[in-house]
Amino acid sequence: MGEHAPPNRVGSVRRRADELELMERVRADDVCALDALISVYWRPLVVYACEIVGSRDAAEDVVQDVFVRVWARRSEWRPRGSVRSFLYRMTRNRALNERRARRVRELWAARERAWDPVAPATPLRLLETREVGEQVRRAIAALPARQREIVTLARFHGLSHAQIAEVLGISQNTVANHIRAAFASLRDALRPLLEAEFPAD
Repeated sequence: MGEHAPPNRVGSVRRRADELELMERVRADDVCALDALISVYWRPLVVYACEIVGSRDAAEDVVQDVFVRVWARRSEWRPRGSVRSFLYRMTRNRALNERRARRVRELWAARERAWDPVAPATPLRLLETREVGEQVRRAIAALPARQREIVTLARFHGLSHAQIAEVLGISQNTVANHIRAAFASLRDALRPLLEAEFPAD
């Protein structure tokens, strides 16, 4: 009893070891290792960055810049924490910088459009087509910013409490508290939907 770790934990340990090995190879100027790292993390990091900057193209630029920086500064990397947290933290910081820069650009563009009274309005996002999906999206969007980000990292990117804490620079206990509060809010917001789907006898 207690001699073997649970399979999911074993898989997590192996994955972390594989990623650390890749980063060590990157640090040793192995371009193939960088390609392998990109193939694993490109899509999830783009999805995460897109949630911050609101544009797929901008998100891809952010993630591309992250991997360029990883390669350019490979000799400075030290194996602290998980590679996954390291990449998500870099992506978050770069995406937040890009979002701030975009807001400045949009402010100047708005000032220019003020001279054009017939400028077309920006179309609303029409990605969600199902009513249930739309309600869930609205409920998540209505959460406080920190709760929304933590729920997104946990549920849609699969980060553990420890990894989220590392990405955001907060304690694991704070992460857990935010998640509990977020899901309590989501239950309240979605109660009419749940009651309609599963009516009481």
